[in-house]
Amino acid sequence: MEATALEKAVIGQLLKDVELNTTKSEVNFEKAMVIDREFTGVGFLTEFERSQELKLFADDVSLRWGKVGARLNASKLETGYVVYVDNGYLTAVEGYSYGDEWPEVITSFTLYEFRPGMELGSG
Repeated sequence: MEATALEKAVIGQLLKDVELNTTKSEVNFEKAMVIDREFTGVGFLTEFERSQELKLFADDVSLRWGKVGARLNASKLETGYVVYVDNGYLTAVEGYSYGDEWPEVITSFTLYEFRPGMELGSG
């Protein structure tokens, strides 16, 4: 399995975050393997196989990063994301809605920087 366009875009935003000290500026997703993707009804969790391609930080870095939101499809469904990094490796991406049903098909999305306290729809 491979990462979706949305997952790739979210990871791209993580790599652009100037507050993080990443060791790479991009990921070759042809070398990054998805080992599981589970849908919950209101979101998803995608897990990646640990590989050198997904070694984005120093060994001692573990974090949960969530500074990106997205509006999905023509309905502009508001969604948020958490990227999981464990011991320097990107291990998972979680996407969630704010109680709405996650769409079966994503035809378009618009990313924006999510800031704590911001109102949905203002990004």
